Amino acid sequence: MKISRQAEAEFPEFDSHEHARKFFKNKYGDSFVMASSEMIGDEKVYFYHLILDRQQYFDGFQKLKEDGFITDSLDFMNSYQPVEIFEDGRIHVIH
Repeated sequence: MKISRQAEAEFPEFDSHEHARKFFKNKYGDSFVMASSEMIGDEKVYFYHLILDRQQYFDGFQKLKEDGFITDSLDFMNSYQPVEIFEDGRIHVIH
C-alpha cells in the first residue's frame, strides 16, 4: 500500500536514520528495502524502496541485470515508492 500524504503527515518525528528505518521496517516488513545511500553535502541520505508490486519490482531488476535496460520501465517505476531518510531522521516520501 502506497504511503499517502496524510499517512506521511501522521508519522512520528524521528531523531536519527536508525529510528526512522526501524519504524518503517516494523510497519512494512520486507517490503521496505534500502536501494542505496550517498553523501549530499555533509549529510548521508539513505534511499529506500517501499515495494508495492513484488512481481513487477523483482522482474524489473532481473531484466536490468540480464539486458542492461528495462523495456516496461513505467511498470517498474510504479512497482515501488521511493522514501529518503536523512541521518538526522528527516524523511521525504516521493508521491
